[in-house]
Amino acid sequence: MGRFVRWLVFRLLRLYYPRIAVEGLEQLPRGRVMFVLNHPNGLLDPLLLMLILGQPVAFLAKNTFFNNPIGRWMMQAFGALPIYRQSDAAEGSNTRDLNEQTFARCRQLLADQHHLALFPEGTSHSEAYLLPLRSGAARIALGAEAEHNWQLDLKIVPIGLWYEDKHIFRSSVLLLVGKPINVNQFQHAEAEREQAVASLTTRMAEHLGGVVFQAGNAELLRGLPVMVGWTVDRLRRKRPSGREAYTSLTPTERVQLATLAAKAQRYARTLRLLGIADPWAPQLPLATRWRFWRKFLWTLLAFIPAACGILLSYPMYRLSGIIATRMTKELEVLSTIKLIAGMVLQPIGWIVTSLIIGLLTTWQAGLIVLLLAPLFGFIALRWSERWRAVREATAASWLRLTQPDLTSQLLQRRRDLGEQISNTILSLND
Repeated sequence: MGRFVRWLVFRLLRLYYPRIAVEGLEQLPRGRVMFVLNHPNGLLDPLLLMLILGQPVAFLAKNTFFNNPIGRWMMQAFGALPIYRQSDAAEGSNTRDLNEQTFARCRQLLADQHHLALFPEGTSHSEAYLLPLRSGAARIALGAEAEHNWQLDLKIVPIGLWYEDKHIFRSSVLLLVGKPINVNQFQHAEAEREQAVASLTTRMAEHLGGVVFQAGNAELLRGLPVMVGWTVDRLRRKRPSGREAYTSLTPTERVQLATLAAKAQRYARTLRLLGIADPWAPQLPLATRWRFWRKFLWTLLAFIPAACGILLSYPMYRLSGIIATRMTKELEVLSTIKLIAGMVLQPIGWIVTSLIIGLLTTWQAGLIVLLLAPLFGFIALRWSERWRAVREATAASWLRLTQPDLTSQLLQRRRDLGEQISNTILSLND
């Protein structure tokens, strides 16, 4: 049963975030590995890591998730270990001893070559920068090596998570894998333990800071990887990394890049007013016209099942969002609640609809609706995305045909903007 739940959750996670990109996966070492990550999206952060790696990864979660049988079973199904906070504990409870038991299990898991993921910021948050790292991850890593005479050859791998818009359904995710840290380099005598902990924590902060996009505000944080993507052809000549370029920003350069981001947003708004959401859409290459017509034909043929899918699935989709926003105002857990609510409510909605149809017509009709509802729901998702692409491509083609002067101005504006962005990023790599 646990295997089925993991399979189902990972499929839903792929559905929620259909575009998951990974950079630097080749840097993952063999052997014993502990991952350290930034923590922008609650429980979905470790689940995304497991999804990308394709293997179990133990992680720490608040003990409140374990307080009821269903929550405890779900946490154990994904390899979560409880971490106890004094603020959540009953009066008189000794959280220190309970946490030490959890840390001992972490050290044993590392010794047994199980992967472990930790979030050294200590809390999930929506800030546009890394919080100061706590020392717990360093203590676990050093403790595991010390218990085995520094023979584990344990590596710490930093991973940066970036969400296009973490609480928006069907948005994108980027994972950046950094250079591993060899824990053996911090071998120490017992009297030097605290100094070693501080040194390793500092090293983790440096490496993690190198794979986490950080900015003065959330809008620039979301826009930076997009702007890097706009100029990818020119940037590829010098092979700079978007994360390397950004982490070297000075305060003056951040202001400069923020100005470029504002220009990019104004340019995108201009296109949206003309019915084009994709900044590159006016330059629709002739070579992709066959693909455009293929998508256009698909949207026509799939219209009826897509409409059925919308009727069957949209009410519970909207209800999931309403329930999630009522339950929390914290963005870092909103998508987790949406995912759980959708996982529970969508099947209920399909069952209720099929029962109503069965009562109004025949039980066979109700059964057919129940069996086809998930398929129609998926077709509706794909149809809405392809229809959006077809609509934007049509708007771009119509604009190019009917207003060639305006199209030329827009393309020149895009080229000028791309030139400014690429020059800025390239200068940061010189």
